[in-house]
Amino acid sequence: MLYFSLFVFAVLPSFVWLLYFLKKDVHPEPKRVVAYVFSMGALLGVAGYFFQINVFSFFAKMPEYVYFSPIFFLLFQKFIIIAFSEEFLKYLAFFFTVKRHTELDEPMDIIIYMITAAMGFAALENFLLLFSADTTALGMFKISVLRFISATFFHALASGILGVFLIYGYRFLNKFFIFSGFLVVTLFHGTYNILAMRIEDPLAFFLIITLLVSLSLILSFGISKAKEIKSVSFPR
Repeated sequence: MLYFSLFVFAVLPSFVWLLYFLKKDVHPEPKRVVAYVFSMGALLGVAGYFFQINVFSFFAKMPEYVYFSPIFFLLFQKFIIIAFSEEFLKYLAFFFTVKRHTELDEPMDIIIYMITAAMGFAALENFLLLFSADTTALGMFKISVLRFISATFFHALASGILGVFLIYGYRFLNKFFIFSGFLVVTLFHGTYNILAMRIEDPLAFFLIITLLVSLSLILSFGISKAKEIKSVSFPR
C-alpha cells in the first residue's frame, strides 16, 4: 500500500500536466510513443540522481579551497551540477526516443515530446523525494501538491521552452538556437533552484510563482509561434 501511494502521489502531478499540454496539440501523438518518451525521461531521471550523488560525494572529499568560495560552489552546484545536467538529460530522453522517429513530423511535436520527457523525469524525481520523506499519506499528498504547482510545472515549462529553441534550431539548421536554448533554460532552472532553497520564505515563494507565471507566458508565446510554422527540416 505504501509503494502504491508513493507511485500515485509521484506520478499524478506529472500526469495532470502532461494531459494539459497534450491537449494543446492539434494532431495528438500516439499513446505508445508518448508512454515510451515518458518512460525514457524517468529512466534518465535515475541516471541524473546517481550522477548528482556521485558528483556531490566527489566534491565533499575535496579541500574547501578548491571551491574558491562557498558562494561560487553554491552557484556551480545549482546551475551546472543540477540545472544543466537535468535539462540535458531531459533533452537526451527526447533525442534517444523520437528525434529520428517518423512520428516527429510537425514543429509542435518537438515541444510536446520535450514536455513528455520532462514529466517522466519529474515523476521519478517526485518518487525519490517522497520515498526519502518518510511521511504519512497526508504528508505525501501535501508534498505532491507543492511539487505539482512548483517543481513539476517548472520542469514542463523549461523543457517546453527548450523545445521552442530546438524548433528554430532545426528550422534554420543553426546550432546557435540550440545552445542558446540550453543557456536560457539553465539560467531559469538555476534561479529556480536558488529560490527553492527558501521556498518557505514568503518572498522566495512569491518570486517562484512570478518565475513560473513568466515562463508560462513565454511558453504560450512560443507555442503560438510554433503553430504558425508549417514545416521544419527534422534531422533523421
